[in-house]
Amino acid sequence: MISELDSKQQRQLAIGILVLAMLAFLSLTAGPVWYANASRQAAMDQAQERLLRYEQIAARDKELLPQYEALRQSQKSAGNQLRSDTAAVAGAELQRRVKDITAVHQAQIVSTQILPIATEEGFVRIALRVRLRGVLPALLQSVYDIETNEVHMFLDNLSFRNNAAGLRQRQMLIRPMEAEFDLIAYMPEES
Repeated sequence: MISELDSKQQRQLAIGILVLAMLAFLSLTAGPVWYANASRQAAMDQAQERLLRYEQIAARDKELLPQYEALRQSQKSAGNQLRSDTAAVAGAELQRRVKDITAVHQAQIVSTQILPIATEEGFVRIALRVRLRGVLPALLQSVYDIETNEVHMFLDNLSFRNNAAGLRQRQMLIRPMEAEFDLIAYMPEES
């Protein structure tokens, strides 16, 4: 069949076969390299877009950071929450507040126990179990001042009982009593 072609046609056929062979060789060697380069370029373009978005977000966050810090500081100094930075320090602050309030009314703190910390809707719940001793008017005034303090503190499981030692000492006109309750206060969730 090839022998039936004249020399010009044979040359054209040889050139066509050479071109096809070169195209096949290029598609097998250079094609994958070109596709890999194209996919790397697409990944680079996506990374550039993400970087640009992150830079815009960072710039916006940098603008809003002073406002955020001002809000956070005003929330801390609002006065109705514990002002501590950590839950452990907030527990100590709550104990100090109870001690200051009860000392004014001459009630004695028998014991305090920090209860487990819990998170409730964006706030950290700080709780103490408190046991006081004193005369009934002092205990009642202490409980009243705790609940009406500028920091919102809530009493739960409040109980009063006679002090057994006071019952043995019959000569006392006013008998000491004991009060036991759970005291709960809140602080903003750490951010």
